[in-house]
Amino acid sequence: MTEKALSTHFASSGDPALDRRYGWAKAAFDEGDAAAAAEILDQTLAQAYHFTAAWHLYGLAKEALGQREDAATAWRQCLDLDPNDHFGARLDLARIGAMAAEQATSENFSGALFDGYADRFDSHLTQTLRYNAPELMKDALVRCCSNAGRPFRFDMVHDLGCGTGLMGEAIQEQAGYLAGCDLSPRMIEKARAKTGVDGQPLYDKLSVAGLTAYLASRPDRSADLILAADVFVYLGALEACFAQSARVLETGGLLAFTVQTHEGEGVVVGEDRRFAHAEGWLRERLVEAGLSPLLAEPASTRQDRGVPVPGLIVVAELR
Repeated sequence: MTEKALSTHFASSGDPALDRRYGWAKAAFDEGDAAAAAEILDQTLAQAYHFTAAWHLYGLAKEALGQREDAATAWRQCLDLDPNDHFGARLDLARIGAMAAEQATSENFSGALFDGYADRFDSHLTQTLRYNAPELMKDALVRCCSNAGRPFRFDMVHDLGCGTGLMGEAIQEQAGYLAGCDLSPRMIEKARAKTGVDGQPLYDKLSVAGLTAYLASRPDRSADLILAADVFVYLGALEACFAQSARVLETGGLLAFTVQTHEGEGVVVGEDRRFAHAEGWLRERLVEAGLSPLLAEPASTRQDRGVPVPGLIVVAELR
């Protein structure tokens, strides 16, 4: 069964009548009537215990009613039925404190989310959300290179979670060879269609892959810049990615990234279902991986309902 067919399988009960009930429950929930949604789903799940999408919506309805233990039970049932987590149940469990945030990454959910987002990604991100991570990251790299007295030029660049290529467009003139990866095949299609200032393809190489798996396939000491613009908001635990980055970077190579952040400690999942990493936690994990933070400064890379989202721009060096 293909990934798309698998996802569709979990989104249906297999019974058109029960699927219609699910539709009524979702409409009620979207209109703010969580009690009605929960009542309809109680009846639906009694006849279709295997209906993963209904369990996920049931959890949202129970959460809205203040019944968090019931919500957590529903989302755990989602994971029992669908261990690959196409609905992001791990994120919801972490969001209400029922799972450690570091354990909540859901690559299948993220890949499906961005496949559906690909066609409107650039315009929505830059116009509606005022996304500016590529510009901010480029400016941070310029300053770090200037401070170190090194040229602002990189022979081998990896753009992790490259999406449609917004970061690639920002750094292309400083990159000798530009490679990118993303979980979403449709995002990669969009990036592959873009051309650089010379009229040639923007990226020299593109791969459909998760960040850590992609880095694990790269040779030791083979890159001088690794980028992750607005990507770590979809990853809780970053230790493996940092360790692989340190292995792939040559001495003096840079890792530059953005994160959402919070004033507490460690890693949390916010109401937006995105991960937020505390600055102290990031510094500790970077040092453990053998990377030295050169810069970590507050910067909001996007807005949420017109309000800047707290974040950090970080540049670290392999020494």
